[in-house]
Parts: sequence; C-alpha cells; structure tokens
Amino acid sequence: MKRKIHIVQRIRILRTCILILLSMAFSCGTAAAVDSYKAGFEMMGHTELLPFFQPNGTQTKQFISFDASGGNRDYDFAKAFTKYIDSNGEYVIFDEYGPGCLYRQQMNIWSEWKKGRKIHPTAGSQFRIKYYFDNEPIPRINMTMDEFFGCQTKPFTEPYGFFDLPKKRFAILYYPFAFEKRLKVTVTTDVEKISNWYQYTYLKYPAETVVQTWAGQVDVGSTVRDQWDNTGKDPKSATGNISTSRTVSIPDGEEKTILNLKGKGSIANLKINLTPFTKSTFFNTTIKIYWDGSDVAAVDLPLGYLFGGGGKDYECSDKVWNKKLATLFFGFDKEKGDFYSYWPMPYWSQAKIVIQNNSGTKITSLKCDVEYKPSDVYNYPYGKAGYFCAKRTVDHDTGKEWFTRAFEEKGRGHIVGISFYSEGYDMDGDEFTYIDGSRTPQIHGDGTEDDHNQGWGGGDFQKPLWGGLINGYQGAYRIYMNDCYVFNKDIKINYEYSTCGGHAHGGKTDIAIFYYKTDNGNITLTDELDIGDISSEKSRSYTINNQTWSKSVTSGYDGYEKNIKHDMCPDTGRAFRGYSRFTVKIDPDNQGVKLRKRINRKNNGVQKADVYIDNVKVTQPWYICTLSTASDDQLWYDSDFEIPQSYTRGKSSITVKIKYVKSPRKGAPDEINEFYYWVFSYSN
Repeated sequence: MKRKIHIVQRIRILRTCILILLSMAFSCGTAAAVDSYKAGFEMMGHTELLPFFQPNGTQTKQFISFDASGGNRDYDFAKAFTKYIDSNGEYVIFDEYGPGCLYRQQMNIWSEWKKGRKIHPTAGSQFRIKYYFDNEPIPRINMTMDEFFGCQTKPFTEPYGFFDLPKKRFAILYYPFAFEKRLKVTVTTDVEKISNWYQYTYLKYPAETVVQTWAGQVDVGSTVRDQWDNTGKDPKSATGNISTSRTVSIPDGEEKTILNLKGKGSIANLKINLTPFTKSTFFNTTIKIYWDGSDVAAVDLPLGYLFGGGGKDYECSDKVWNKKLATLFFGFDKEKGDFYSYWPMPYWSQAKIVIQNNSGTKITSLKCDVEYKPSDVYNYPYGKAGYFCAKRTVDHDTGKEWFTRAFEEKGRGHIVGISFYSEGYDMDGDEFTYIDGSRTPQIHGDGTEDDHNQGWGGGDFQKPLWGGLINGYQGAYRIYMNDCYVFNKDIKINYEYSTCGGHAHGGKTDIAIFYYKTDNGNITLTDELDIGDISSEKSRSYTINNQTWSKSVTSGYDGYEKNIKHDMCPDTGRAFRGYSRFTVKIDPDNQGVKLRKRINRKNNGVQKADVYIDNVKVTQPWYICTLSTASDDQLWYDSDFEIPQSYTRGKSSITVKIKYVKSPRKGAPDEINEFYYWVFSYSN
C-alpha cells in the first residue's frame, strides 16, 4: 500500500511540474513547442495558442434543448429541455464525465407563450440552477437563474456574461468551468409553461488529461477580462514582433502582392487602410493569402468578409459596409477606412498576401501594416499547428432543399469563427454540424440566432466573441475561441430550413468560416463490427452476457423539419445488463483509438458503461446522455469513446469489454444497447 501511495505522489508531483513548465512557456512567450495546455482561463488568455491542434481524442460537444421528433418544439420542458430526472428529483440539463471544460452557456427561459410571445417578468427567479462538480453531493453553485445569468453575481458578470436588458430575452455566459471527473447541472422547478432553450458547449478531453476542477467563485481571469474590455487591440503579446509596412495603389482589374515573407514564423496582426472606402471596394476587392508556396489560396474572400462583413448581394449590404465593428480578432471602421485582423497565422517557409481590385474604380491607396514573429521568438512546430484558412459558402433554397450548406472541409483542424448573413431565411432553423463522418450531428442547434449567442431574433450587439451587424441570423458573427469545433478527417455544417415561418422557400445564406487545418487527416477506419450479423460477430469473437433483447429496427438520425425521415437505415442490435466483449483490429502505430457505436436512444437516452481494453479499465466511463424522447423516425444516435494511446500503443488488435453500469436516470429500461461499432486509429 505504501508503495502505491508513493507512486501516486510521484505522478502528482510530475504532473504539477509539467503544468508549471507549461505555464512558464505561456507567460514568457518563448519558442517552446507547446502541444498541451491547461483548460479554462489559462487557455483563454493565450490566444497565440489558437493554431495548435487539440490532443488526439478531444471532442467538441453540446448539450441543448431541441425537439427530438424533428419539429420545432425546442421549448418543451419535459421532452426537449430536460435530459433526465436524478435521484434528488432535480431536472438534469447537462451531465458529462471529465476531464473537460464548459466554455459557453446560452440560456433563454425568460419568455412564455400566451396568445403570442410575451415577456415573463419572474421566470428567472422562479427556479434555481445548480452545478455539481466531481460527484460531490453539495453543488458548488446554487442560485436563481437571475442571480447566475443576470450579471448580478461576481465573477459571472460582464464581459464574460451578458443579459439582454431591458427585454430579458436571453443570457450568455463565457466564464469557463473545468472539471476533472464530472459536471452535472440541474434545475429544481418545472417551468413547463415558460419557453425554454439553452446551449452548453464544451470540450471533452481524453482520459488521463490533467485538468484541475473549478475552484470556486474567484475571478482568476484578469488577463482575459482586460483583453475583452479592449477589443480593437491585439490580445496577444507584442514581445518580439517585427513590423513591416507597404502602401500601394491598385488600378481596377489588377492585383498586387502586398506581403511576401520568407522563412518560418507567424503573422501576429494584419491592418489595412483603404482609400476610397466604398461599398464597391469593401465587397469587390479580393484578399488572397497563400502559405508555404501553395498555388491555392487558403484565404480567398471579398476584402470586407475577412474582417467580419458579409451579405454582399443582400439588401443588408448597404448597412454593413457603413458600420463599425470591433471584436477580439477582427473588425473594421468605415469612417477611418480601417480593417484589422488578430488571428495568429503560422507559416513554415512563406507567407504571401495578394489584393485584387475588381471594384470598378481605382484604389488610390491601400496601406498594409503587418507584425510578425520569427520562429525563434515563438515556435509553431510543423504538424502540431494548422494553417489559417477562410472559406465562403453561398447557398439558397429552390424549394426542394431542407437545409442550407454552410461549410464542408476535409483534413485535420478546428473551426474558430463564423460570419453568417442571410436573406429570407427563418431564424428557427437549427445548426447541424457533423464531425469525422458521424451521422449524428455533434452540434445540433435549436435556432440560428441561438447558435450565434442570441435569442428571439437578437440584435446588433457587439461583444468580443459574438454579436451582429444586423441581428442574430440576418447578419451575425461568433468566435469559437475555446469552444472550437475539432475535426480529425472531415467536417460539414448545415443550417436547417425551418417551416416555422411558413416560407415557401428556405431563403439565402452567405457564410464565411474561419479555421485552422492541415490537408492530412489523422484518423483512419481500421475495423467494424456489425452487431446481429453472425459472420461479423464470429470473426471478432463477439460475446454477450445477460442479454435483455435482440431485434431489428429501421429508423433514422436527427431529422430536418422539411425532411423528418432523414438518413434512414435498417440495423439489428442487442441490449444487455451484463457486458459485451469483442476483438478488433487497430493500427500498431496508433496514437490512440476512437470507438464509435450506434445505439437506439428511444426511452433510453442515458446509458453508462465501464470500458476495459485487454482487461485494463479505462479511467473514464462511456457515458451517453441525450434525449430519450426521440420519435420512431429518429432513433439512431452515434456516440464516440476515446481510448488513450497508453492502452493501445504498439498493438495490432485490442479486446474491448463494455460493462453495464446502472444509469442515473430514473425509470426503465435501464440497459445498454448496441447496433454497430466503428474503430478508428489516430496517427500523429
């Protein structure tokens, strides 16, 4: 026993030393190669880390209230808002096992339906919200909704928090909550008569990641607060920056290179002053950014789009270019003719920026000021960080489509921002973001304005990480700074055409996505197991203990309002209260393994299991917590489980045991079911 205690103590000391070294690297801005990080404010305060890829096995996830029947009853308390009722009789709205960090919270509970929309003056004081950390019996937060989300209680105040006063339509909180073992959020009163929506976006890290649980109501984010209170100023350290400047004139129909850096380094900031600054030069001048000698531009956008503008061909365009916008990473000012970008942009041999003038008039003066860091000041190791990219996608409904296409990309990377402009589009359309081939959207929204941190249409707010030049859906932006959308081989974002507005067509969208990527994905499918298929089960030595049923089902995944029966397929599966065991192939050079399984979530959206790899228990359980109220057309749900490389390194196959653990959800059935497994191996 003493030997075990000494080993645990040594591990803790080693972890502490690692964290101290990382903290020193962050604070000093050294050229140290950084491929790990702390969660919460210590990550948020170091925006230079944005280009770094997340550790293998990091998942972007979201708890929301949404109509699991495919309709628009996202406000239904019992069927959409509540995930389950726990043993205390409290309504659980978020429940995840760590390590992880909750970065973003959007809450809309201050309105009710009474012959139309009406503000409910006491909604926020009617019930309490509680946050339970690491399986503790006493919540560390126990407040009314008004106290917690109303910017009344430090440190949950501006600039991290926002409450839509005086209308009281919605609230936003970007104060981070890291958790080592578990975070559960509950509400204590049934507010079924009030319209309820929420979105909680977080990162879940692979088992064995060192995360320190939120310590309490202490404002430790002074660096972040200072950055957010000073939008328009580069949030990164200027230590070691080298400045370069060039002023050019560009005749109509011509292009000029305004920057051509050679060597290895990173662009820290980009500023442009444009004369004349007109609607035509704003929308019809193109900026192209090339990395490392590529013939294909990583950024190829109308000039105004890179800095937050959009809606070039929409009625709102007359308003957009005349505005002033100031966010944490980009902005523009029509009166001064200025644009700025503070996205960190690493390169390994060359950075080139080209401006093309198609405005119909001569650009008499375009001044470009750039600050960059050589690699001996700050080093982004090749393969550990991505190229900065931006892509514009324009789409519209001809009457046959059920969603608008916002973005599609292949490779490895993460999305860090969106600029969303629309015309004739209904705000009730949900976001559907599919990651790494999963047929379940890892990010399922509950209305476009909510997805952009607003509600009930929103307004032209300007906040460091979100806001709008028009409102929450006709012209809005959101920066995914630490709630970035992580993908390892591909990502696809759709926005649903809602039938709520009664439109014959779904409208038009013009969307720019900002992201970091490399062309090479880092996961490969290495095996599959089809439960119920005798040949597949036999070849993978599949066994099951204490089976409760076996049956064939035909159903689909999350559906769109205009196509409820989306992605239908038949499958056969099994359920059990014991365990299942099987052996699958993996890449012996793997850097970790992802297991994905299809389940039937109807009446059983909360399932928990312990996972053993070659008889060694993984420290993190496989926990699925989703709505149990899915309709017969939307029963399928894909869930991912990440296995760290310490369990899989050097092996060409692994034997997996999935052992049933009693669910915290009251009511039957309490069992695990499984229909199909996919096995992915990570590479460097």
